[in-house]
Amino acid sequence: MKIRKEFIIGIVASFTLVAFYWGFSFLKGDDIFAKERQFVLVYDKVAGLNVANPVTVNGMKIGKVSYVNFLPNDPNARILVRIKLTSDIEIPSNSIAVIKSDFLGVNSIELKFRKSEAFAKTGDTLQTSVATTIQEEVSMQMLPIKLKAEDMMASLDSVLVAIKYIFNKETQKNLANTFERIQTTIVNLEHSSYGLDTIISGQTTRLDRIFAHVESITYNLNENGKEIDNIINNFSDLSDSLVKVDLKATMDKMDNALAGFQDIVDKINSGEGTMGQLINNDSLYIELEAASTELHELLEDIKLNPKRYVKVSVFGGKNDDPYISPEEQKVIDEGEKKKKKK
Repeated sequence: MKIRKEFIIGIVASFTLVAFYWGFSFLKGDDIFAKERQFVLVYDKVAGLNVANPVTVNGMKIGKVSYVNFLPNDPNARILVRIKLTSDIEIPSNSIAVIKSDFLGVNSIELKFRKSEAFAKTGDTLQTSVATTIQEEVSMQMLPIKLKAEDMMASLDSVLVAIKYIFNKETQKNLANTFERIQTTIVNLEHSSYGLDTIISGQTTRLDRIFAHVESITYNLNENGKEIDNIINNFSDLSDSLVKVDLKATMDKMDNALAGFQDIVDKINSGEGTMGQLINNDSLYIELEAASTELHELLEDIKLNPKRYVKVSVFGGKNDDPYISPEEQKVIDEGEKKKKKK
C-alpha cells in the first residue's frame, strides 16, 4: 500500500520539531528525558545571577537555575529563584543555597549541606545566602587603603600649598643664587686642591727626609729598647719609693717648719731680736758702719805706722818715737827693769 507523500512530510516535520526542541533545551542545559526536581529560593539580592547558571555541591554540577524574577507583591522587592536538580542526590532540608562568583564573574549556586534527619522534597523552599564576591572583598580590603589615601592626598595637598607658599619667586631667586655660590665654592675647592697638589709635589723631597728621620728615630728606639726599659724601671722604682714615703708626715713637718719660719719673719718684721733691730733700726746699721769705717782706718794706720803701736827694744834703749809720752816711756822702762831682774 502506498504511503501518501503528505503523511511522510508530516512525520519528518514532527521529528524535526522534536529534535529542534530537544536541541534548544540541550543548549539551555535542560534535559527533557532526565528526571528533575525543583526547589524554590528567595534572595534579597542575586549579585547578577542568571537563568542557566549552574547549581553545584562541593564543586560538582547537579542542576541549574531555571527561573529568576521578582517575588510577586513583595514590598522589599525580593527575588524568587527556582532551581532544577537533575541528580538524585538527597538534599537535607536545612541546606543553604549560597550564591557565589568565580574569578571570571560567572555566578553559581552552591548547596551547602548540614546534618539533618529530614530531606527536602520537590517544591520545598531552601535557606539562602549570598557569598561575598571578589569585587566586594577587594572593595572591603581596599576601603581602609582608600581612606588612608584620601587622608594622605589631603595632607599632600596641604604640603604642596605650603611648599608653593614657601618657594615663591623670591625664594626661587635665593635658591638660584645659593646654587651659583655652591658652584663657585666647588670651583674654588678645585683650585685649592690643585694648589695643594702643587705644594705637596714641591715638598716631596722634604717629606722624604722627614720620613727618613722618623724611620731613623724608630730604628734608634728599637735599638735602645733595653736602655729605655731600664729608664722606665728606674722611674718605676722611684715611684714605688715615693709611694712608700710617708708623705703626710713629711708635709706636716714642712708645715711646722714653714710656720716656725713665718714666726721668725714676723718677729723680724716687728723689730724683735738682733736681726729685727738690724733690719728695722737704721741707727744700729749706721753705728756698725761707722765702727767698721774706724776699724778700717785703724788697720790702715797700723800698717803705715807700726812703731806708733808696737815698740821692740833689744838693748833697753830709749824710745825715740816722738808719739810716746814721757809717762808711757817711764812705764816701759820699769817693765824692762823687771824683766832684767828676773
